[in-house]
Amino acid sequence: MSSVAAPIPFKILAVVLFLFGLFAFFGSLFMWGEGFILTAPESADKAFPITDILINAPASIIAAIGLWYLKRFGYPASQFVAGFYVYASVYIFIEVFQEGPPYPLEIILPQVLAVITAICLVVYGWRYQDLFRN
Repeated sequence: MSSVAAPIPFKILAVVLFLFGLFAFFGSLFMWGEGFILTAPESADKAFPITDILINAPASIIAAIGLWYLKRFGYPASQFVAGFYVYASVYIFIEVFQEGPPYPLEIILPQVLAVITAICLVVYGWRYQDLFRN
């Protein structure tokens, strides 16, 4: 472990990333309430759930651990996750807006939170990236 304790904002971001990782894994495993991914109908789009299981969930949890303990990999992992969150959120925003109103809050709100988290990771992480070089 680093000899310096992680600042409170990094601890908060680590908890958020860990929760996002758990939600991404379990939410996708059950296709966000539509049924277990391995028994989903052939017509179900599995692209996002599989991406969440294979990339988003593990990357979020790895970044969370790196931020919490100020590990060397914490900064680049958090920046990767920030980019992934923005990309996925923009993709989902476009899909939702193409379908037209009413815009489901349960889809929009998590994406807004992901973008806010990504901005915090980039801005705060950039400012204190030297903490991860020890």
